Amino acid sequence: MTSKVLRVALTGGIASGKSLVSDLLEIHGCHIVDLDVISREVVLPGTEGLNELVESFGDSILLSDGSLDRKNLRDVLYKKGRNRALIEKILHPKILQKMKSLMDDCHEGVMVVVIPLLVEKQLWGPFDRAVVVDCDSKTQINRLLERDNIDSEKAKTMLMAQASREQRLQLNDHLPTDIIENNSRVSDLKEKVDALYQRLVSLV
Repeated sequence: MTSKVLRVALTGGIASGKSLVSDLLEIHGCHIVDLDVISREVVLPGTEGLNELVESFGDSILLSDGSLDRKNLRDVLYKKGRNRALIEKILHPKILQKMKSLMDDCHEGVMVVVIPLLVEKQLWGPFDRAVVVDCDSKTQINRLLERDNIDSEKAKTMLMAQASREQRLQLNDHLPTDIIENNSRVSDLKEKVDALYQRLVSLV
């Protein structure tokens, strides 16, 4: 009997609760690949990704220990669209290559790949299904203010740089999509993720 993998793309806006949902799915036994984690790995000291960023933006993007100053880069990124395009051109191919390699290593069960920019970059090709973690923008902004210690203008800018909720909820045009609403308590979210896992595992 051939083993089967169900490849699920997990997405949602910034501060919608993607990490919490993927953590809960991991507890159930899903294989998790997180593009946020990969994006940090491809810019570690000594990597081609970090070297290319320094060539483009200079040593000012480095901390005193030689690692990437991610806050500085994020500020550079959101100030100018040209910078954002260059950073993406350098890093996205490396991130996607690593994602593909990790996906190829999984041979059975439910594989969940956390992709914040799934809709923006139209990356649904390799997947069987999608899960959208959805919450209202007021909740997102409040969580961002709390999590990143930034002002509300910066939080709104970060939200505006992403796909709208409406665009994300239209993902069903491309893949069968489950929506997990995350405006309320963690205990409610756990129940929703339990039900989601049962549905996913039944499809393998």
